[in-house]
Amino acid sequence: MPTRRDEARTSRRRAGDNGFRGTIMQGTTPRRLQGMADPLLASMVRAMGLGESPQFAARSPQVMAYVNRWLENGKHRDGAVNPSPVFPDGVAADDPVALARLIKATATELGADLVGICRLRPAMIDLGVDLPHDFVVATVVHEAYDVVIEGYAAVEEEAMRVYAEVSDIATRLAAFVRHLGYPALAHHNGGSCVQAIPVFHHAGFGELGKHGSLITEQYAAGFRPSFVTTTMPLAEDQPRSFGVQEFCLHCTICMKNCPGDAIPNEYVLTDGVKRWLTDLEKCYPYSRLRKEYCHLCVDVCPFNARPYAETYKAFMKQQRQLGYGTPKS
Repeated sequence: MPTRRDEARTSRRRAGDNGFRGTIMQGTTPRRLQGMADPLLASMVRAMGLGESPQFAARSPQVMAYVNRWLENGKHRDGAVNPSPVFPDGVAADDPVALARLIKATATELGADLVGICRLRPAMIDLGVDLPHDFVVATVVHEAYDVVIEGYAAVEEEAMRVYAEVSDIATRLAAFVRHLGYPALAHHNGGSCVQAIPVFHHAGFGELGKHGSLITEQYAAGFRPSFVTTTMPLAEDQPRSFGVQEFCLHCTICMKNCPGDAIPNEYVLTDGVKRWLTDLEKCYPYSRLRKEYCHLCVDVCPFNARPYAETYKAFMKQQRQLGYGTPKS
């Protein structure tokens, strides 16, 4: 006689390579292409008579080691689903609350600083991609802020280190979900069809800032993410706010410190969320067309001051000495 768990698994069965298929969902959001696949960047690089972005070409051996690590993880984003899973005591295959608790605990054990869950929506998926999953798990690892005092190279190396770390987490978490009998796909720099910002919003991480990055209450915008999508039924988190967008309406620090004057003061509304659209043609000459890694809009954000007040003050003093328009207060 079939058990309740067998019935739950059978109810999710659809046509597909692994026997399970979630809701068929076509993505609606165009992916911003990276590197020389980006037409705007490619045209600007060619106008300089170059074949590669100076910022990418100047990457150190250590940075390239991190890049190679997430590329290697990209080979293991998917895998076979365990046909005979055994669940931990107290966790049932059809209990979304218990499963969400288990997934969050596992992601934390793997090194995630924040974990959030929400239901997949078409806007969270790349345009035209059919991602037959129902939920997305977002994981975050924070960056060490104090490296800003050491300069652009140190900031880039820290960012790439964290990107490599979150790719490890997503790869292992997806494998854990598949071991429990559910399809799961990892999304990170080594391969992804998930759009980060709408996932962050619905998973309750925080609010979108004027500089275009999401700001969390714990780590401001100083973090890097990865994701796992799955058919596993999971209890969802909810969007939350703590005053970021209202603050950004009146704060101009990222605008005044952007060397390309690429951050606008005006915003557009998307589903009630304010979005300040960075002018990439003004951003790229500083973020892609020179060797130094530009992270200034995030580094100077006042929300970063909360856990790193003394370092933040020292860094902002450096900015003033370099001529950037940072208020003294």
